[in-house]
Amino acid sequence: MRYALVTGGDRGIGKAIAIKLSSQNIFTIISYRKREEEAISTLNYIKSKNGKGDMIKADISNKEDVEKMANYIKEKYGGIDILINNAGVGFTSKFTDLSYDSFVKQIQTNLIGSFYVTRLLIDNMINKKWGRIIFMSSIAGIFGAEYLTAYSSAKAGLIGLAKSLAIELAKHNITVNVVAPGFVETKLGKSYFEWLDSIGYKESEKMYLSSIPSNRLATEEEVASLVSFLVSEDASGITGQVIGVDAGASLTPGSVFKKYS
Repeated sequence: MRYALVTGGDRGIGKAIAIKLSSQNIFTIISYRKREEEAISTLNYIKSKNGKGDMIKADISNKEDVEKMANYIKEKYGGIDILINNAGVGFTSKFTDLSYDSFVKQIQTNLIGSFYVTRLLIDNMINKKWGRIIFMSSIAGIFGAEYLTAYSSAKAGLIGLAKSLAIELAKHNITVNVVAPGFVETKLGKSYFEWLDSIGYKESEKMYLSSIPSNRLATEEEVASLVSFLVSEDASGITGQVIGVDAGASLTPGSVFKKYS
């Protein structure tokens, strides 16, 4: 049996990924920062479907938390074979209002946290000569996103990290890829459009959808299905790639993040 860790696996895209992996006979560990009830609910659902898993509380922006999580996983399970770096934060703000602390927090969680989780859990994959690492970036990390400067910067950094790491780990039969969703039907995605509307934009989600060829948002399940494929044996020849799940938003990058007013 393979062992996987999905950071931020308690809800949203992380939850969908954890459920998908566990359905494929992968022992799935989910980490969460503060939503213990949601983590318990996700784990109970996995077990109700005859999946196997565990959960651990860890703020990946906190160095000590990451170290404790890595030690727990190594001591109890010997390590992991599959790592999904999904946990992240995004705070909407005009650049002129963006504080130093907010910028650092988003870089620390999305980029540095993902680096450190990977750094501490890579040994088992190297020793086994097999592994799968996925970094969850965003369309915002490729094209940028209005009022998401810090988030976009961190997500762009993950792409550079993944591509460099893919080169270094290829000789160990470890693939490293990036999944870059567009706005997805999650609370985070909805909150972005709500914030745009609150500062005077008109029907921002409707206007965003009108710029997408398929006129819809991608779903959590679609993202999870791609991740499931990338960690399988069938995807052993895919590494160092950035793959979007955006319902076609990246086909019209000039208009995706336009002003809506």
